[in-house]
Amino acid sequence: MEATEEVTSKWITVSDPKEAGWLFSQDLLHSNRDSNSLFLSVDVRQDEEEQDRTLVTFYKTDDVRWTSPLRCKLQGDVATGSGVDRHMMSTVMFKLMSGFHINFGSAAIAKVFEGEPDHLIPSVSDDLLENNMFTVAGRMIGHSFLHRGPSVSGLSPAIIHILFGGSMETAPVTIRDCPDFDVRDTVTMLEGDDELKEFDAIHQLCLSYGLPAPNATNRKLLSEQLLVHAVIERTRRQINQFQKGLKETGLWPLLSRRRDVIPILFPRESEAQVTPQLILDRIVWPSCITVIFESYKIEDDDESDVTDVRRVSGYLETFIDKASPAELKSLIKFWIGWEVPATEMKVEIVEAPLPTASTCFEKLRLPRHYTEYRTFHQDLCACMSTCYSGFGCV
Repeated sequence: MEATEEVTSKWITVSDPKEAGWLFSQDLLHSNRDSNSLFLSVDVRQDEEEQDRTLVTFYKTDDVRWTSPLRCKLQGDVATGSGVDRHMMSTVMFKLMSGFHINFGSAAIAKVFEGEPDHLIPSVSDDLLENNMFTVAGRMIGHSFLHRGPSVSGLSPAIIHILFGGSMETAPVTIRDCPDFDVRDTVTMLEGDDELKEFDAIHQLCLSYGLPAPNATNRKLLSEQLLVHAVIERTRRQINQFQKGLKETGLWPLLSRRRDVIPILFPRESEAQVTPQLILDRIVWPSCITVIFESYKIEDDDESDVTDVRRVSGYLETFIDKASPAELKSLIKFWIGWEVPATEMKVEIVEAPLPTASTCFEKLRLPRHYTEYRTFHQDLCACMSTCYSGFGCV
């Protein structure tokens, strides 16, 4: 009990916001370790829509203690352990950002956020609002943070400002926060000094937002009001739902007391990108070849084995150096189960036909038989792609 109290107070005073978030989360999870576990089970044999419905149904459940122990299972897959938990959390966050294959009435894919990177805002869809999808989003994001999972990057600073109690008057709204290009064009015309063309269309847009007709004296003010309405006022109910879901995960005391943790929870797109050097710095390279057979393991340091290790390890280093940010995230997800790099990521050179991963042990196993980078690259990319269709490489 004394240790818990020490951790509880330490997250307030520790200087590093990442450590503060980790200490707070660990304390919260530890204090609820004896609660009934949450079980998230997805059948990978079902189609994408059914799998997405399972995830959404899990997070739509009310009166859940989200700090309870989490147990995840992939039905139809032999994988078990913490790697499955990481994979599941990664899938949840990936779906939240890319869209759920569920038709709530207006589109085949339900996208909770819309707009361009670093200027994403909640969708103005009434169907998503009525189905409490923004509460679901808040629960997903908070739950992932508690378990040190992936974050949601690229939200509009104006939305984050309002989400955490900022006033509408001080919200840093920009034209790039508005995903509606018709509104963008109107705002741009009103900001200028040229004679307004398509006056009737502009007037109708202003009326639909409850704003007066434009004229020579009010056009600049009107452009600001249109933008604020499109970005903030039209998403106010969505933000309220979002905040509710986030609060239910237990993170609000941390975010209220430590505002410096907010950029970690909602990083900019560029800050969330994984770099080649970041991965290379965390790799534990093999010191010798480890040959794995069906029933036993032998170690051999002869010259040919060392040559194989160096060659295949070099191929991996080349792949990482040349990979795009998206490819790097796919590699990490294949390697350890989600896109968040581990402190140590192990590499093993083995006798095998194709690259595989043991996500529970954060270990990437690469076949020693590769003698051409092109073949190595082709096989690794093919195996990496399986982490989005199933977990079967583990």
